[in-house]
Amino acid sequence: MRWKRSLRFTISSLLAACLLHSAALGFGLKRSKPLPKKWAKVQRGIIRKTIITTGVVTPEEGAEIKVGSRVSGKVEKLFVKVGDKVNKGDTIAIIEHRDLQTKVEEKAAALKEKEAELKALLTERPIEIERQREKIRELTAQMAQAKKTYLRYKKLLPEKLIPREDVDQKYKELLVFESRLAAAKKELTFMERKFVNDSSILKMRIQQLAAQYRLAKINLDYAFIKSPIDGTIAKVSTPEGETVAAQLSSPTFVWIIDLDKLWVNTYVDETDIGKVHKGQTATFRVDAFPGLTFHGVVEQIYPKAETKDNMVTYRVFVKIEDPPDRRRLLRPEMTAYTTLIVKEKKDILLVPVQAVKIIRGKNVVFIKGKSGIKRKEVTTGWTDKGKIEIREGLKEGQEVLIQGFTRKLMTS
Repeated sequence: MRWKRSLRFTISSLLAACLLHSAALGFGLKRSKPLPKKWAKVQRGIIRKTIITTGVVTPEEGAEIKVGSRVSGKVEKLFVKVGDKVNKGDTIAIIEHRDLQTKVEEKAAALKEKEAELKALLTERPIEIERQREKIRELTAQMAQAKKTYLRYKKLLPEKLIPREDVDQKYKELLVFESRLAAAKKELTFMERKFVNDSSILKMRIQQLAAQYRLAKINLDYAFIKSPIDGTIAKVSTPEGETVAAQLSSPTFVWIIDLDKLWVNTYVDETDIGKVHKGQTATFRVDAFPGLTFHGVVEQIYPKAETKDNMVTYRVFVKIEDPPDRRRLLRPEMTAYTTLIVKEKKDILLVPVQAVKIIRGKNVVFIKGKSGIKRKEVTTGWTDKGKIEIREGLKEGQEVLIQGFTRKLMTS
């Protein structure tokens, strides 16, 4: 009996399958309806050859600065925190500097002393020299008078109107005046030379002290840490009260970034690097602002390749050309999805790529005509962002089918 029940079950199953098949044949399974026809106009536009890369927003060279200390000591004041904006020359921190201030005062006092000494020398020594010259003039006059007296006495001697002793006395007086005049002239020469030497030595000493004074002031200025650029404080690494030793290392207080000077650091594959040239335009997007497109130009192409995971690439820097308010939206280390525009065609005919079909090895489109849909062979060119260039076969303003293709239309 068991075999009979098994037989009835098998027959029932077969009958159910036949009924389902009959229903499918009789009533038919529902088929999807063909999509409605949609048209697009042939338009003129721009098409580009591009290279798609992924890069990182980074500071330009010199736009990120580590500000440190050139003197040792305790950090007395730290005036900034992360996120603060600073201008070039703003004081960021102050290092203890009493010893440096003392050195400045010492050098200033020594310099002032030598300057006063030189001033006194330049004032007094010329007066002394002038006195010596006046003395020489007096001695010259006295010697001239003594010489006249001697010559007069000498003329009277042959006539025995004057004793020889008087003549000899006048001659001795003349020799004394000559000797005194010669000594005075030597003294004047010595005084003039000494004046030149003393003033030169003092001037050189003043120059030396002035240099030491300037150096002391420079060292004092080093205690006042100032911002070398306009920018934003990105990191603070040395707290107030900490002691730094500049002789052992260069202590860094803060990192400053100029957010107006960012560029995109991207990598281009070795197969494409030959198409990239300085000055080419580029666009990029970042995840933080998906609806915005930023613009730039190729600024630098590194000649040295970088190999990673057996991939050879070359670093390319894109300078951001957007207005300042747009550039300030960006931050370092943002991922930049970059498009490098290596070639461009303007004012060419374009249609959506779905309008072009390949039938029997030829590119064709279907255009709207007065008598219906007409198939038209075309010559195509570049493709970019869903658009394809039409070199021959269409005119501006014609409408082409982009949706609603049927088997009948494709095989007609």
